[in-house]
Amino acid sequence: MNTKQRRSISSESKKPSNEYTYRTIQMGTPQNEYLTSRSTTASIEKKLHTLGKLRYEQKLKLNATINYDEQSIRNSMLFQNEDWGKFEFPSWLKGRTDFMKLKKSKNFDYHLQVFSICELDPFKRSEELNEIVANYLVKLDFFRLMPLRMIKQISSRLQAKSYEEDEIICQKGDKGDSMYIIFDGKVIVQGLKNVQLGSKNLIDRGALEYDYFRNDTIQAVTLTHLLILNRIDYITILNHNMKAEHSNHEQFIRNHQLFSHFPDEKLNKFCCLLQGKFLTSNETLYNVGDFVDYLYIVKLGTLARKIVMDLEDQNRWPINKKKWLSQIITRTISFNIDYEIGSLVGYSEIIDNDFDLEKKRKEAIYAKTDCFLLYVSKSQFFQVFSSADIQYFQNYQIKNPSLTQEQLIKDTRKKSIEQKQKLQMVNQAIYTHLRQFSFDYDTLKKKEQKYDQVRKNQKKASREFKNHYTIIRREKLQKIIELEKI
Repeated sequence: MNTKQRRSISSESKKPSNEYTYRTIQMGTPQNEYLTSRSTTASIEKKLHTLGKLRYEQKLKLNATINYDEQSIRNSMLFQNEDWGKFEFPSWLKGRTDFMKLKKSKNFDYHLQVFSICELDPFKRSEELNEIVANYLVKLDFFRLMPLRMIKQISSRLQAKSYEEDEIICQKGDKGDSMYIIFDGKVIVQGLKNVQLGSKNLIDRGALEYDYFRNDTIQAVTLTHLLILNRIDYITILNHNMKAEHSNHEQFIRNHQLFSHFPDEKLNKFCCLLQGKFLTSNETLYNVGDFVDYLYIVKLGTLARKIVMDLEDQNRWPINKKKWLSQIITRTISFNIDYEIGSLVGYSEIIDNDFDLEKKRKEAIYAKTDCFLLYVSKSQFFQVFSSADIQYFQNYQIKNPSLTQEQLIKDTRKKSIEQKQKLQMVNQAIYTHLRQFSFDYDTLKKKEQKYDQVRKNQKKASREFKNHYTIIRREKLQKIIELEKI
């Protein structure tokens, strides 16, 4: 199949010279260091290549003897070359023609090397080249929680592609089998709302996990360079990583209070079925109305359930000596219920009553931070655990219930009573103190302002909790009415 040749991000020719090759070497002086280039013969080039290979082998031996902490390696990759762009070359060097030519080379700019490496055949990339790409990926949100081994494997499978200005990248309705990383340039996502995205943004991340058709048309705004990760490559790498981390995940499940009493054989079977899922911050796990298809366990990060409700504030002031004017102001507030490490998400819906494929979610869950989840399908969960085990899960759910609307009402009522009691205590303390002691006018005025502010704060908090409780009770009544109609 013929494909249209696209512009490369590098301005260098890909055809090496027959007589000379150019290498970038580092020269140092007592005052400064700078980069320059010089021609070398083929024999010298061969010797330099051999020397570099020996140094790399020595580095591997050294790394094998030192127990590096993965997080420290990750941090060093994150901050590597951070200050490179801040370095200023001397003016006499910047004006040289050979230096300006060298500056356009992909070997000069560490950032440009990433795209050039991804243009190569994946099977011809060395470990050093994959490490350069991994150094770029580890700074992106989606790859932040991945093991370095997995990031390097993904680096070896990334492909590069360039698009001209106004060129269509993909059409709505096309098969979505890959995710795009905007390496350089700008694109516009044409959907219900046109969204413009720049470098380091991810497009169609869901295509790595689900087989679906593109929902939007994506078009390049400027000359754009994309890194492409195919679903098949990602799933293969993820499955290999899950197998490599099997013992770690199994230990995590064994230490969980819900699974700790099960026999090793059953837990091992359950852990073999577990799959992994990475989420970036603010990414949705599932929405209201989605089918209850998976049980999720938070391994890293925090998930959250967002609750939105309306609060009614009442303002009241006197018009004359006998009449008061009241006005009700409605405002919307939202708060989150967090699911920390070890939390089971969608657990109550899985074990509730019988196996029902048509059951749907009643709440929406999203990632509050970058997350890594272990999950298993509902059918596989019922294959591992018997009806007696399900009864145990249901009893555990009764003893350790998740936060519900009724629980929110109870907590709100309790806090409302506490706030009222605090408000009464503050008012009583203020008046008692003022009656017992006499002060000059200025001191008394300052104390009055201070205590008045405390009283207002407590009153405001009490009013918020009261309105909070009122709204929740109203929503509960509405749900009861709806159920009665059904």
